[in-house]
Amino acid sequence: PSMGVVAERLREASGGGATFEMSCTVAPKNLPGASFSVLVQSQESIEGAVRTIMNLSPDNVLQYGGATDPQRRDSLMLTKSGPQEFLFRLAGVQLADRGFYWCNVHAWTKPGDGVAGGTWTEAASAESNKVRINFQENGPSFAVAIQSDRSSVFPWETAKMECALSVSGSAPKSDDVAYEVSWFFSRLRGGAGPALLAAVDRYGVVRGGAGARNTSSDVSVERRDPNTFLLRVHGTQDSDSGEYHCSATPWYLSASTGSWTQAQELTSPAVFLTVRFAVWESLKLPLLYGSMASLGVGIFSLVLGLLCAHCCCRNTLHTPRSRNKLMDLEMD
Repeated sequence: PSMGVVAERLREASGGGATFEMSCTVAPKNLPGASFSVLVQSQESIEGAVRTIMNLSPDNVLQYGGATDPQRRDSLMLTKSGPQEFLFRLAGVQLADRGFYWCNVHAWTKPGDGVAGGTWTEAASAESNKVRINFQENGPSFAVAIQSDRSSVFPWETAKMECALSVSGSAPKSDDVAYEVSWFFSRLRGGAGPALLAAVDRYGVVRGGAGARNTSSDVSVERRDPNTFLLRVHGTQDSDSGEYHCSATPWYLSASTGSWTQAQELTSPAVFLTVRFAVWESLKLPLLYGSMASLGVGIFSLVLGLLCAHCCCRNTLHTPRSRNKLMDLEMD
C-alpha cells in the first residue's frame, strides 16, 4: 500500500484579517476501505520548528494542537470535504500565522473488513507539498482636514470649526478605529506660539487646555460621527482672533497583530478667525434711544412753555379796546 497527498491553495491571504483556505487531496494505492487521519502542520521557515495546528482522526474526531492559541480556535476549521479530500481554513490571519502549511496524512485499516470494535492499524503515511502564507503589513492611511462655517464673526457670537478625518487603504471597521484630537490656537500678534484649547482622547474623555485666552469666551468639543470632531468658541471676543488648527493621532485595531496600533500623528492646515467690531450694531441702539429721549424732552419743553405763557404771564391791567364804532364827531 502507498499513497500521495497534494495540497492546493483555495483562498490566498493577501493581508491581515483575510481568510486562508487549503485543500489536501489523498491518492491511495492498494488501500481498499482505508480511513485517513490528517494533521495540519506548519513552520515559520524551512529550518523552523514544526508546529501541529489541528488533527482529524479516522473517526472524524477533531483535536487542536499545542501551537494553537485557545482564543483563536473559532477561527480554525478542518473537515472532510470529500471521500479523499480535506479542507483546512484559517480566518483572520495575523503576522504570527505567516509560514508554510501542509497536511500529514496517515491511512488506517481495521482487520476483518472494518468490523466495529476493531483496532485501527496504520497502513501508510505521506506528507503533502507545502503552501505558504506570506503577506506584508499594510495598515490604513489617514488624512485630516479642517473647515470653518465662516471666517469672521461679531463679538459674543459662536464660531464653529470642523476637523474631519478620512481613512484609505485597508480601512478597518468603524468600531476598530479611534482618534486622539487636539485643537490649537495662535494669536495673530503677540502670541508665544500655539496654545492648546481642548483635546479629546481615544476613549472620548475631553480635557481643556491651559492656553493663554480671555476669560469671557469658552470652548466645547463635540464628536459628530466616528471621523468628525467639532470645535465651538462661545461668546467670542477680539482676543479670539487668530489661527486655529487641529492635530489627530489615529489608533486602529490591527487585523495582522490583533492589538491596537498607534498611527502617525497628523496636523491639519490652519484656518483664520476674525472677530469684527460692529460699529453700526454698537451705535444703533444708543442713537435710537438718544433721538427718542431728545424728541421727548423737546415736546415736553414746548408744552411746558405754552402752559406757563398761558397761565402765568397774563396782564390783568390792560383794558381791551371797545369794539363799538366811533361816534360821529359832528354831534352837537
